[in-house]
Order: sequence, then structure tokens, then C-alpha cells
Amino acid sequence: MGNEGLPNIYYMSAEVAYKKGKIIHRRTVWVVSRYTTPADIMAHDIKTMSRLDRDLYGKAYKGKRQVILREVSHVKAVGKVNRIAV
Repeated sequence: MGNEGLPNIYYMSAEVAYKKGKIIHRRTVWVVSRYTTPADIMAHDIKTMSRLDRDLYGKAYKGKRQVILREVSHVKAVGKVNRIAV
């Protein structure tokens, strides 16, 4: 089919930590990305991090937004990246 060399897209559960005021909250969220490590997702996947930021804080939050991916679990490959996105 011609897509054997393309990278996978993964569906994962991830534990995130975020700070509101002086309190650090932890939550388990779902993540879809082509990266599988927390450091790679935070560094390279801007779309996923902005979605997490929007989901955890909402659009009306005025303070500093800090979202950290702590751990990734339950990794499942769901497809391949488009040839154009490589």
C-alpha cells in the first residue's frame, strides 16, 4: 500500500500535572500523538499540548498556564501519518 515506512499515530492515556494558583492538580487524560514519550510530546506536539491546556484551564483562565506530562501509559497504535505530514 506504500505506507509501511511512515510513522505511527498513537492513542495513549497520560498523567498530567497542572498548577492553578498555588495548588498542583493531577489528572489522567487521553492523548493522540505520533510521539510516545512525555518529553517528545511536550517539545514537538504543539497541537496536543494546546488541547490539554484548553481542556484543563478553560478559555477564561487569566493566570500562568503550566501543563506537564508526567507519565504515559496504555499506548495503542491507531494508524499511520499522512505522507504529506512527514
